[in-house]
Amino acid sequence: MKTSSFRLGYRIVLIVFALFYGIAAYPDGWSRFALLVAVIAIFMTIEDRFMKRADKKQRMIFIILFALVFFVTFFFVFLA
Repeated sequence: MKTSSFRLGYRIVLIVFALFYGIAAYPDGWSRFALLVAVIAIFMTIEDRFMKRADKKQRMIFIILFALVFFVTFFFVFLA
């Protein structure tokens, strides 16, 4: 197994586990943190797989989208 496929595999497992736990035990504080971890892992996976061949405009869109989703999720998890 190559390193990149292993990295993709454990990120997918992390995303599935974090989303499942975050949704299943929603009102709990740790479950909301798990949703934040899932969002970060999703964007890390997208960045690792697709941003190597992206041009500058696509990278800027990705960064803006990540910032918006991260801060909305952060607000939802910790401040709401």
